[in-house]
Amino acid sequence: MKIVIWTQSAPKVEAIKEAINKSPYFNWETIEIIDLKVNSEISDMPTSIEENMIWAKNRAINSKKEISDADFYIWMEWWTSFFWEKTYLFWVVYILDKNGNWHFWFSNMMEVPQFFHKKIYNEKLELWPVLEEATGIQNASKKNGAFWAWSDDTLTRKDQFIFAFMSAIPVFFNKYYKM
Repeated sequence: MKIVIWTQSAPKVEAIKEAINKSPYFNWETIEIIDLKVNSEISDMPTSIEENMIWAKNRAINSKKEISDADFYIWMEWWTSFFWEKTYLFWVVYILDKNGNWHFWFSNMMEVPQFFHKKIYNEKLELWPVLEEATGIQNASKKNGAFWAWSDDTLTRKDQFIFAFMSAIPVFFNKYYKM
């Protein structure tokens, strides 16, 4: 089985591998994972669920254009959305299969602290430099991320990727989705 993922980030690749390994739907010995980067054709930092869905779908479709013979095309990333005067951070997974079927899901959401909200929405800064500034940790995005910092090491970005993937993948295999 061939799986294409839109990322070359080592933590994301490791999260996908761990999620696939935990999933009852895959035999790890038969999996070939190919990582690549493709264009989303929209903003680099979507700020709504709708924009995230378009962003993810475009990346999956463009991945399929690059490598047409894969069984699955997976995109996963973190995003923020603004709801009722607050900002929330969540991890998004979009999975497209070889037949054109797709499923989109996300991890749990965590409220973004006001300091970060102001920097992201008012000053139009990206999260990771702000996280590094606030925590004093170099490459905070390559470590355990914002969920880790804001949950006192209870939740990590890897946990969120795995949770979102495990929520998205059953649609392709579970008997109840075939009824």
